[in-house]
Amino acid sequence: MAPKKRKPNFKMPPKTCWHLYSLQDLHPEKFIKIVNKILKREHLLIK
Repeated sequence: MAPKKRKPNFKMPPKTCWHLYSLQDLHPEKFIKIVNKILKREHLLIK
């Protein structure tokens, strides 16, 4: 039996949990947007 393939229109949900190390790789503009959302408690910071 062959494994099922993903649907081509599958989209990942937006990322709302951030680790400190993943923030280091962001471009400055994106970093600022994410940090603002973390401060507003719209996103979660994982330590």
